[in-house]
Amino acid sequence: MLRRLVFIFGLLPGLTHAVERALIIGNDDYDALPSLAKAQEDATGYSALFAEKGFEVTTIMNVPMAQMRRELAMFYETVQPGDTVAFIYSGHGWSDGSQNYLVPTDAQITNSSAVAVEMSIPLKNGVNGILDNISARDSRLTIAVVDACRNNPFGGNLTRSTGVTRGLAPIEPAEGTFLVYSAGAGQAALDRLGEADTQEFSVFTRFFLRNLDSTGDLRQATIQTRNQVQQAAAIIGTDQRPAYYDELSGTSCLFGECGSVSTDDGQIKGVIEEWAFVQNSRSRVVLNAFIEKWSDEPLYVALAEEILAGLPVVQASNAQNAVVVPERTVAEGETPPHPATNALDEQSAKALAFVLLNMQYWSKPAPNVASGVAAFYAKNEITFYEQDWTPGQVVADKQEFIQRWPVRAYELDEETVEVFCEDNFCDVIADVVFFTHSPGRGATAQGLALFSYVVDMEDRPVIIYENSEVLERY
Repeated sequence: MLRRLVFIFGLLPGLTHAVERALIIGNDDYDALPSLAKAQEDATGYSALFAEKGFEVTTIMNVPMAQMRRELAMFYETVQPGDTVAFIYSGHGWSDGSQNYLVPTDAQITNSSAVAVEMSIPLKNGVNGILDNISARDSRLTIAVVDACRNNPFGGNLTRSTGVTRGLAPIEPAEGTFLVYSAGAGQAALDRLGEADTQEFSVFTRFFLRNLDSTGDLRQATIQTRNQVQQAAAIIGTDQRPAYYDELSGTSCLFGECGSVSTDDGQIKGVIEEWAFVQNSRSRVVLNAFIEKWSDEPLYVALAEEILAGLPVVQASNAQNAVVVPERTVAEGETPPHPATNALDEQSAKALAFVLLNMQYWSKPAPNVASGVAAFYAKNEITFYEQDWTPGQVVADKQEFIQRWPVRAYELDEETVEVFCEDNFCDVIADVVFFTHSPGRGATAQGLALFSYVVDMEDRPVIIYENSEVLERY
């Protein structure tokens, strides 16, 4: 679903004993037009937030024309001079290039713009639009949230024959008005970030609700959300950058005292970039590392835990000291064990765990390269990609690679793992799904590679041989 989100915040003179009121509409289920996916969920999220913050909230879902007009009229009558008013709509909408219209659920498919107008409700036309009616009641602060599908919802030849535009037309912001679009001109607004993204809200709404709740400040929440949405969309190759127009002459505080609470946009960017890889992972090591690292991002942790709970348990066979991964469903409430804690002989289990830890370490955003090489590699000579190198040479190579690819993740395919030990030396061989990304260069490399290690287990485990071969690029 392609959606546009508009906020208009108008400031007018008010009275001292004002009431905060909100009418929130979510239209998903249309009789003839295409149904939508997130309108009701987003409307429910806004209803919960505004009610928690003290607004008198009226929420209606899936309303036809007669009911929508009636609910609007009743809402207008409740507004008194000086009130703070929120009108929030999520559903189909369209524009003729100058006027924006909201579409009730009983609208029918048509090729006539005149008929489409009759089946729609104007947002603002200077006469009887929704914002015109609210403004006429002398509200102090008016908040309009219009979240509408940006393609022509009526089908047929309406777009070509009547000049119906892609997207909602900008509303001229007056002094004391704040206007923001969830996506810039010609951009799609995302419902989700891929198949594994099961969050209930659309991408813009999930960020905006959290930011507005934590800061209470419209301007700060919008700026944070714009950055986060742009970062999220870029990970899956989509361009979405919310645009806003700020005509407020004073404070933009909506909830509470609006302290200087801020969101770490760098952290948001990091979790989104790593989630783009982890969401398709079937490695418990990768998922557990993600959960531990991003424990303060509960939405993404919940998604990772859901994937983790559905993975098969890794078991091992003692035959030839090789890892075997049978297909067995995890029982309800059972915690999948780490591969190294299974019934491998002790030496093989330690070697496998050491290699997995090595991959986890180099998946960090900014590992200490010198410390990492000292911890995982032999102190003297290392056969590194068919070259006999010193640890210093390995450090230099890894530093260059990390600078070139700041985002890295490695997922070991447990079904391909083989561990063979003889005396104090263990060979660990496995296919590895790799993902590397450079935000600065806008470059991504990912695929499948065969990794080979030899681990010296005599004193403490150290890698004396490492090599890999790319088998497939995605």
